[in-house]
This record gives sequence, structure tokens and C-alpha cells, in this order.
Amino acid sequence: MAPRDGVVQATEAPESPPVDIRMYKLFPPPSYAGAIQRSGIVARVLREGCEPVAVLQGPAGSGKTTTMQQILQACSARGWRTAWLSLDEADNDPQRLEAHMEAVAARLERRPAGGRPGGAGTDAGRDLSDWLLDRLSRLGEPVAVFLDEFQALRSETVLHFFRALLQHLPARVRLFISSRTLPELGLATLLVNRQAFVLRADDLRFSCDEAAQFFAADTTLGLRREEVEAIHQRTEGWPAGLQLYRLALANPAVRDALDGLDSDGPRELAEYLTDNVVSLQPPRTQAFLLRTSLLRRMCAPLCEAVTGFGDARLLLAQLDAAGLFVRPLDAGGHWFKYHGLFASFLAAGLRRTSPEQAQEVHAQAARWYVAHDLHEEAVFHALQARDWALAGQTLSAWASRLIASAELVTVERWYEALPFDSVALQPALAIKAAYALTFLRRRDKLRPLVGVLAQHRGRGDVGTTTHPDFALAMAAVFEDDLHGAVRAVDKQEIWHRADGGFPAFELGAAANLLAFGKVAAGDFESARKVLAMARTHNRRGGASFSGGYTAAVGGANLMAEGRLQEALAHLRAGLSEPQARLDKSTAATALPACMLWALYEANELAEMETLAAASRQAIAESAIPDFIAIAHIAISRMHEARGRPEQAAEAVEQLERIGHDSHWPRLVRLADWERVRRAIATGELQRAQAIAERIGPAGQAVPPGWVLLAEDIEGDGFGRLRLAIHRDDLLGASRHFAAESSRQPGRLQRQVKLLVLDALLQRRKGLLNAAHRSLRKALGLARPGGLVRSFLDEGPAVVEMLQHEHRQLLAAPEDPVAGDHDRGARRYVEALLAAAGAGLPWPAERPAPRAAALSPLSEREQEMLLFLCNGVSNKEIATRLFVSENTVKFHLKNIYAKLSVGNRAQAINAARALRLGA
Repeated sequence: MAPRDGVVQATEAPESPPVDIRMYKLFPPPSYAGAIQRSGIVARVLREGCEPVAVLQGPAGSGKTTTMQQILQACSARGWRTAWLSLDEADNDPQRLEAHMEAVAARLERRPAGGRPGGAGTDAGRDLSDWLLDRLSRLGEPVAVFLDEFQALRSETVLHFFRALLQHLPARVRLFISSRTLPELGLATLLVNRQAFVLRADDLRFSCDEAAQFFAADTTLGLRREEVEAIHQRTEGWPAGLQLYRLALANPAVRDALDGLDSDGPRELAEYLTDNVVSLQPPRTQAFLLRTSLLRRMCAPLCEAVTGFGDARLLLAQLDAAGLFVRPLDAGGHWFKYHGLFASFLAAGLRRTSPEQAQEVHAQAARWYVAHDLHEEAVFHALQARDWALAGQTLSAWASRLIASAELVTVERWYEALPFDSVALQPALAIKAAYALTFLRRRDKLRPLVGVLAQHRGRGDVGTTTHPDFALAMAAVFEDDLHGAVRAVDKQEIWHRADGGFPAFELGAAANLLAFGKVAAGDFESARKVLAMARTHNRRGGASFSGGYTAAVGGANLMAEGRLQEALAHLRAGLSEPQARLDKSTAATALPACMLWALYEANELAEMETLAAASRQAIAESAIPDFIAIAHIAISRMHEARGRPEQAAEAVEQLERIGHDSHWPRLVRLADWERVRRAIATGELQRAQAIAERIGPAGQAVPPGWVLLAEDIEGDGFGRLRLAIHRDDLLGASRHFAAESSRQPGRLQRQVKLLVLDALLQRRKGLLNAAHRSLRKALGLARPGGLVRSFLDEGPAVVEMLQHEHRQLLAAPEDPVAGDHDRGARRYVEALLAAAGAGLPWPAERPAPRAAALSPLSEREQEMLLFLCNGVSNKEIATRLFVSENTVKFHLKNIYAKLSVGNRAQAINAARALRLGA
């Protein structure tokens, strides 16, 4: 897209709002005449076998940026691919940082910024570090990435991303970081492992010879060697101090004072020299410097607006040529910025001597930025001018796009900079801030806003963002009051309004919430209709952000109906949409949370583990209790199934901590019921009983007949029934089963789990025929969707019953009418037994079929089938056989066809039955 004042827009999808990319942040500082080449440092950081990560750490003015620019030039001269990113406060918003890191990748791949290469589907379920590492590893040439001003980053999410990046840098990739402070990147470990090294301020200082070379470049000074040595001693080789001296030495008083500055520290010396440098300029230039020093970046039209001078372009060029601490931010020389140290001294002087003039400059700058639709700078200057009304109005207009594109941390940051009373006077801003704080789970910050919005409940209009009910409903979900939230959003506006922009975002969010309530009520068809309306509103509002939540609720709806394969396809499609990989908002995390549940039920544990590693922490910090619960319980059971009891317990403990920290007692109860289930599975019945006795009563009441989403995986109903069965409280278990079965009989996955538990109950009663009737009912309901873990989670007794069922199916005579159905039932049971790792008990009267009855497998296919039977993943097979994953998939497709199976589990089962995998 065409640049707009140094900004391009990275569009995630045709309907989604763009994330602005500040192109000036990607522009390395130009080299300037007279700069001393730090050849020793450059040689040191680029030596053969050097550590891949270099950190240049020192205070402002220590030459970090200039040195990095020279390293970049040296890398470019060697033919390396290079990219530069200047970081700032705004990059603490994960979404904003992601857009700029993708722009860095675009620079390295030599393609335009603002788009993502390849199909978005390749990125499903991956976080930004995985994505970027993959892009870097595909580059066939050496790569150098430069990150300037790293001290601006404080967000733990963002720092976590960089830690992951540093720990897994591909070969041939170098990373250079400049920072005023040592970044919190796990440097101690990196240093010990020789993955990083640090150049500190002492390493960056000019030597006396370098200082002499620096001053010799200006022939007008004529400094003697002893004068150079005196200056070097006063500045301690500090590059900014040397530059200030060079500029100030035109004043004879400065030269005469060389012997009288011994007691001054570096900052005092810099301030003294800055005053002298400015005093040497013509009065008009001095006025220009002072007024423009308040600008974080500047262009000629902006400078003219705040100074009244008509020749700002010429003045900027003159300042740049004179080396007066100003540098261009783009190749065209449109935008500039002062060195931070120089600007801070000038701005402090103006605020001290003429605070009214400083406030006037900020007010003029704010109005100029508003007129040019540059919202962030407009808000900053309006706040500095104490024009709360303008700051709030601008933030409100900007927040419409920020929220829809999930830049929630940015909304939070600027909202906090405003006085609360001024926000309360602007309903639209209060509503938008409430959404951001809800999605970010900022309970303490949200509560005062809820109090303000509640005073206007039922009033206003969605179209003008003055109707607070939908925002209050989202806040109610945060308080785990789904029923109250659904009552608030069940309004005709969802069906009949066709607004665009932020009102459409609100309507889409409300429709998502209403659909979630329909899922809880078991009204799955109504949920589908409401979700279709939500997708329409999402498109109108350009909100791919809330589209993630729409996809998650749709997946939950399918899961509740037992349509597992459809749910997996639906959720994979949702994950292939360009959701923000660093974003921690509700919408961004509900989707992987639901996918973890589906993958666990399908027993796709390898894929699940990859997704869990990428998304677990983000899910833990999201705002919808049910999605947090299903993800953590699924992760715990995955670890349990893979033989990691400690990690399984840790996932349950994390769920409990979240429940306590967020005042969600329901999550604490769910964690305890999962502990009860685990204790039963290990035969610790007394412990299970003790845990159950400590579980308190249910908190917030829900309407009769409702089943909250987390109850589909665990909760009071399953927990009390399971415990009664294993304690041989058969009468109590029968009562629990009857009560639970009557709740939403159309909730198919839940009914399958209840029928499996009933099969165990009847078995305990000694009623084996009744037990197998319940098991067959469960199998019949579960087979179309391919449910797996609903059976296996109940332990060895269910596996034994499945083996018996398999023998019965084999022993039954062929029915020409029901033949296909019977074969399908047998294959499904075989797949379940294969997933359980159980053998197939072939009866003596029916020998196992031989492989000769099949189309013969090629030698390579037999080799792959052997790997398959040993649980080797596609990626590992490709590595061991030195082929691509696509080649593996091609051969597996042929194997499935020859074995007449449809998936990996069935292929393993068939191979064992046919004695091919031995």
C-alpha cells in the first residue's frame, strides 16, 4: 500500500483492519561524514566463530546506534541479508510488534512489507517465534538482524518471544541488540553457553587515538594533542560528549574552560555543552531547536505548524548537515528525529523557562497530527498539552480500529494516561476501554469503568457507541456470569442492524456471546444461526479478531454434538486464518483452547502437544473461564496419556491458580474434580474421596438444563458418578446417572461419556449384558464423529470391554444387509483398541487374515508402515528416510488405500491384524 507519512498498513485479511507499520522504524541511520570507523568493534563482532547474539549496552550517547549502523554496513558489504528495527514504547503491544517483525522478515526476503508470504494455513497454531525462525531458516544466505533501543520493551509476552527467538536462532543468523539497560532475555544462560556476548559502555568508548582522529576531521578546530587528551579525559571517551565538544568548541569560552570541568559528571557536562552548542546558533535556529525538541519525530510541515517558520525543510537539512544531532528517518528525507539525549536537554530547558510555550507547541502538534489522521502522535501531544477532551476524542476514534485488530495493549496504555474523570465524560471511549480491559483480563482496572457504564445501562445507541449493555455483558462473562451476560445481549439489534465499523464489532461480539449461551442451553441449531449472524457482523466491522472467537464457539458447538471430525476441520480452518500469534486476547486464545480439546478427544496427541507449547501461556491469561478450563484439563490428560504424571499434575495446579487469582471458584472446583479422576485412575480411592469431600458447593447458579462448556470434559456430574461407581456405591451411582442423563440428552459427546460410565456401573453390578448394551449405545453414538478419549479416559476396564466387544463382532455371522455397518463398527472398535495400545484378541475359529489378500505394499511402503506402527511422526519418518514430509504423506495415502483404512490409527490396527508391522 502507498506510504502515508512514513506509515504503511499490514493487512491480515481482506476484511480485517490494518495494523500500521511505521516504515521509519525499519530505516537504519545513514552514515555521516566524519564518523569514526569502529573497525576494532566491527572485527570483533564479525570474527569467525563469534557468538550469534551481540548486545551493545550503554547509556544514551554511548554510540550504540552508530556502531550498529557500521556493523550493518560491514554485513551488507559481505553480501549478508540485513534488516533493522528501531523499537519504542508502542512495541509492548504484541500485535504491533508482530506487524513490525513480519516487516523485518519481508525485508530479509526482499518482498514488500504489509503482507505475509505463502498461505496462512501453514501458520495454523504456531506462535510468532516459530513462524519467524522458520522464515529465517529458509534463507540460504547469512542474515543479520539489528534491534535498536531494546530498553523500550517491558511486556513479558514480548520478552518471552525474544527469549524463544534467541534460544533457537538458526545457523547463519546473527542478532545485534542495542539497549541502555541489560535486556531481560536470559542473557546469563546465553553467555554461559557461548550463544551471546555483551559490549558495555567501556567497550564502546572512544580511545584517545580515536578521539584525535575524530577531531582531526574538522580542520577548523586545530586542537593540540594535549587538548584532545583533556577532552578525552573529561568525556571518558563518551561519543556523544565528544560530538558536543566538537560543536561547542567554536565558542572560545568552552576551549578556555577545558581545565575547569573536572568535577562535572557526564550528564552535567553534556548539559553544559548542549547549552553552548545552542548558544552558537542564530536566534532563529535556536527558537526552531527549542520548539521542535518537543516532537518525537518531525517533518517540515509539522515543524512549520509549531514554529510558524515557512522554511522548515531548509532548516532541517542544515541541522542534519551540521551534525546537530538530527537524523533522517526515511530514504526520502521527509521525517527526522533528534538524538534523544540532545532533545531531552533542549525540551527540559524550554519547559523550565517557558512552560506556556511548551504547552502551546504540544497543542499545535496535536491538532496537526489529528488533521493528518496520525492518531498515536496526536494523543501523545494532546496529553502533553493537557487537552484531555482532544486526547480522549482522538483515542476513541483510534480505538475503534485498535480493538477490532486486537491492539488491546495500546488501548490500555493510552487509556491509563488519561484522567479517569475525563474518560467517564466520553461514553464511547469508556465502552471501548472496557472491551480492551475485559479481553486483557484487567479486573482492577475494569471495575471503575463498569461502575460508570452501569449508570447508563439500557440507554444510548449501538450505532453511536453510547449503549453500554454489550460491553457490560462481556464484563459479566469475565465475572463468570454467562447467564447474566446472555440476558444482556439477547436483543433484536443483533438480527436487524447492519452497521459497519465499531458498532459492527460490538454486534459481532454480542452475537458470539449469545451463541455461546445457546451452546450451554443445548440449542445447537440456534447457536449455528447466531454464529452466522456473528460472521456477518465481523465482516462488516473488519474484525478478524472477534472472528477467532466466532470460530471457537462454532467448534465448541460441534464438539458438544459429538461431531468431532467436523469440529477438527472447522477449527483448523479457523486457526489457518491470520490471527495474531503474539496476541493474548479472548478471541485469539479461545480458538486454540477449543482445538486442544478436540485434538485430545481425537487422540492426536503429537499435534496437540505442539499447539499446547505455542498457546498454553496465552490461554492461561485469557478471559473466558470455560476455554481456560477445557484447555488445561486436556493438556493435563495429554501428559498423563504420554506417561508424564508430574506435568499432568502441574497443568491442574495451574488451572487451580488461575481460578484463585481471578476469583473463579468454578475453575478451582474443576481442578479438584480432575484430581479426583486422576486419583481414581491410580487406584487411590481414599485420596479421591478426601478430595471430593473438600470440594465446596457450586457457586453461581445457571438456568436448569444448562450445561456449561467445561462440564463436557469434567465437573460435578461426571466426578460424583465416577466416584460412586468406584466406591461401589451402586445405588448412589444409579441416581447420579439418571440425573445427569436427563440433562440435555442431545448433547451427544456428554451422553457418550455418561454411557461409558454406565457400562462400568452395570459391570460393577454384575449385569454384563446391560453393561455391553450401554457400551454399544456409546459406540453407536460416537462412531460417526470418531470419538476416542471419551472411552479410553475411563481406564483398563473399558478397554477389556472393548476387547470383548471386538470378539463378539468377529464371532457374529456376516449379515448381507448390515455388512457395511458391522464392518464399520468393528473397525471403529479396532481403532479404539489400537489407540489404547491393546492387542486384538483373534478367536481360534477365525484366523487372522493374511497380507496376501491385499494389494502388495512396496518396499518403501512397508518401511514406512513399520515406522507408523512404532509411533514415529511424519516429520521423523521424513528425517530418517531423507525425504520430504509431502513424500511421506503421498506414501501414507497409498498405504491407507491398500489397507482399506482412513487414518493412522486404523492403519496401525490393520497392520497388526495382518501381521505387517512386526
